[in-house]
Order: sequence, then structure tokens, then C-alpha cells
Amino acid sequence: MISNDTKFFLLINLFFFILILFFGEKIYSNILNQLYIFFIPIIWPGIAHGSLDILTATRKKLIMDSFTKFFFLILYLMIPLVFFFTWQIYPNYVFTVFLILSLMHFGISDKLKSKNIMVANEILLRSFIIISLPLVLHNEQTLKIFYFLNISEDYGFFLTEIFQYVVYSLIPLLILYTTNSLIKKEYGHLIDIITLLFCFFYFEPLLSFLIYFCFLHSVRHLVNEKKLLKLTNKKLLLKTIPMTLIVSSLLVFLIFIYFYIPNSIKTLFIYNVIIGLFCLTISHVLLINFIKDK
Repeated sequence: MISNDTKFFLLINLFFFILILFFGEKIYSNILNQLYIFFIPIIWPGIAHGSLDILTATRKKLIMDSFTKFFFLILYLMIPLVFFFTWQIYPNYVFTVFLILSLMHFGISDKLKSKNIMVANEILLRSFIIISLPLVLHNEQTLKIFYFLNISEDYGFFLTEIFQYVVYSLIPLLILYTTNSLIKKEYGHLIDIITLLFCFFYFEPLLSFLIYFCFLHSVRHLVNEKKLLKLTNKKLLLKTIPMTLIVSSLLVFLIFIYFYIPNSIKTLFIYNVIIGLFCLTISHVLLINFIKDK
């Protein structure tokens, strides 16, 4: 059986495949063009998928009253701040921590298998697809993104060398996953992984990540949290609106500021905004994947 989120992800990939066939040169010619296309999906379900964290913290019994809620919010904001300022001083090291945590988050959150051995296999497979394929198949474009995040060129080359070997591990991981899925007749699981492979193989790095982040990872997280929190579709939408509006308003404000700051600091401004957004995800990752339900 193929889940609805897998079907949705498959259809989105097909849509962008056709779009790139006809308008690929224009879309890839400017990063802003790609961001314009994803402006709404980045807000919902992208940003929205983290807007349930207070409810999730309550479900995990981290929040039990007003005091614990206040303490949780302070800690939730302090962690990104520490990461942000440390990133300015040690970008290579902090980026490595961020990369590891993010890949673990994507692998754990999006997994479909439930058996212990296959869970580990699937987490590694999903994590390695997301990072190794862009670095190996679209190396120049991927390194440009890394360098914009203040990663040194030497470290960029180092990561490239590592993942040129890591990409070969996809073969045994994929064979094991495929064999298990066929034996168990879990064809939907196999289609999900094949679509993920296609996404990061065919599309350039930024586009592939945005497609994946908005239309698989965020959607699947919302679906999972909806079940765990026992929400209806209407309640799910209503619960995501407040925090999504706050973050979206902040983004619109930052975009407004961008057009009024001197050209000499525009690049630095964008760099800090992007790093800040990345650091904000750390608290979400720790909450979702490293704090057990009670």
C-alpha cells in the first residue's frame, strides 16, 4: 500500500520534472527564481511543520504548567542563539554538528520501517541520499552553498572526498532495503525511496532539497504529529497558524529590511538570516528525535 504522503511526493517530483524540461534554464539561472516558486510551500507546510513543537513538548510531558512552558520556551530559543554565535567563530565545526543532527533528523523522522535492523538501514540510506548525491553529482553547486555558509574551501574539499566514498555505501543499503521491501510486499516503501533517489539525483541541490523538505519531510511530520496529537485536519491547520504567522511575519519584515540596507552589507545580512534560520531548527530536531515520549 502506498501512503498518501508518498503519492504526493511522487506527483510533485513528476510536476517539477516536467517544469524543468520546459523552464529548467530559467529556473536554474537564478536562486531567487527557485525561492519564489517555493515561497508559499516554505511557509506551509515548511515552517508550519515545526509550529506544533509546543504541543509536542506537552505530549512528551516537558510542559506541564505555565512555569515549565516558560522554561521550555527560554531553552528552545537559547539553543539556537548559542549555535548562531558559535557558528560565527567556528563555522566548520558547528556546520558539521548541524549537518549530522539534520541528517539524523531527516532519516529518523521520515523512516517507514519498524524492525530494528531495517530501521537503522533506512535511516542511513535516507541520510546518505540527501547529502552524498548532491555533493558527488552536483558538487560545484553544493559547495557554493556550503561556502556561502562560511565553510572553508579546504573543508569543502574534505567533505567531497569523504562523501565520494560514502556514496558507494548506498548500493548495499539500497539492495538490503529493496530486498526487504519486496519480501514484505511493502511496495509503497520502495516507491518512496526510489522517488527520493530520483529527487536528489535529477534536480540541482537547492531545488531537490526544497522539493524534499516542503513536500515530503514537512508533510510527513505533520501527518505523524496529527496522529500522535489526535488532531482532526481542521484542528491541525488551526494549531499551526499562530506560530506560522509569527515566523512568516518575521521573514516578511526581514525581506522588507533587505531592500533598505546598504548594498555593501546585503550579502552579510542574508548570510546571518539563513544561519539564524538553520540554527532555529536545532531545537526542533532535539525535541523531535532526541527526547523520548513519556
